[in-house]
Amino acid sequence: MGEIAVAPWSVVEHLLLAAGAGTERLQEAVQVAGLEAVADAIVDELVVRCDPLSLDESVRIGLEITSGAQLVRRTVELDHAGLRLAAVAEAPAVLRFDAVDLLEGLFGPVDGRRHNSREVRWSDSMTQFSPDQGLAGAQRLLAFRNKVSTAVHAVLAAAATRCSDLGELAVRYGSDKWADLHWYTEHYEHHFSRFQDVPVRVLEIGIGGYHAPELGGASLRMWQRYFRRGLVYGLDIFEKAGNEGHRVRKLRGDQSDAEFLADMAGKIGPFDIVIDDGSHVNDHVKKSFHALFPHVRPGGLYVIEDLQTSYWPGYGGRDTEPAAQRTSIDMLKELIDGLHYQERESRRGTEPCYTERNVAALHFYHNLVFVEKGLNAEPAAPGFVPRQALGVEDS
Repeated sequence: MGEIAVAPWSVVEHLLLAAGAGTERLQEAVQVAGLEAVADAIVDELVVRCDPLSLDESVRIGLEITSGAQLVRRTVELDHAGLRLAAVAEAPAVLRFDAVDLLEGLFGPVDGRRHNSREVRWSDSMTQFSPDQGLAGAQRLLAFRNKVSTAVHAVLAAAATRCSDLGELAVRYGSDKWADLHWYTEHYEHHFSRFQDVPVRVLEIGIGGYHAPELGGASLRMWQRYFRRGLVYGLDIFEKAGNEGHRVRKLRGDQSDAEFLADMAGKIGPFDIVIDDGSHVNDHVKKSFHALFPHVRPGGLYVIEDLQTSYWPGYGGRDTEPAAQRTSIDMLKELIDGLHYQERESRRGTEPCYTERNVAALHFYHNLVFVEKGLNAEPAAPGFVPRQALGVEDS
């Protein structure tokens, strides 16, 4: 497979980085991008974050986003399908925000902050009532006002600085990583929580849905929502259609093609997290790891799912010893040995290979492993430590 062409991100990448660097840096990013483009990015993010509402009709909410003397307007509508840009500008309620204040809430550090610039304005139809309308009219007004209040709350909640539970997101978006085929998200939560509030770059191999272009993408949507400051890439052997959100990019490629993977990673990496949920064929898993692990940042994680295929002959695995072809588990066992290369007599006087030098830890769970990138440079036990247990003779 040839070189890959990757479309550039919109202004969202610059906003993600600036949101954690202080108000002045974020203000500068808003000025460079332009308020119109910033408003579009804000609406795109609200589309990702806003949960569907149990409403029997759509409710429109106006947004006014300011920067100094500049002001741009957008109108969104909410219902059981979630939030989207509205075709009609008129709305019964308008939310007004300073752009920097709103962006700090969306992408800034989780610090319990409140939106200091938020203003809410109701239309005249929502605040005025004539006695001539009678009790039924009053009840209709109050019922609709309650629906509008529900929509206003949903927008404000989507704009708030908060972290999402990964298990709940898996169920909401239809990922099989929790309460379905697998029980992975509790382990992901344990290892990924430190990345949730920082700008991260995530690659997941395997979008799902096999050859059907319209299927798959559940995990990509889940990661986009969980990593509130993350950019998410999905790689699949099949062409995948559909828009999963403005912080998701879908790529087509073969995970067993090391040259392609290196070219791709050179263009869109380095990564903080790589997740292999691809073909699960043992040879593919090994090739992907060796091609992509060098492109994981120090402190990052390389995750391999569905390790049970190491024991399934149909995926190139085996359940007996010995075997001519190494499995994914065999590769991981070698990484464990490499983690302790300093202590091995057979390695004395030799230079460590790349993984021996750069694998800092391995965390195993049922059918799942996290390989942690980091410098493995602890010295061997000093020479005065006995290499033979006292009272135990060599066999």
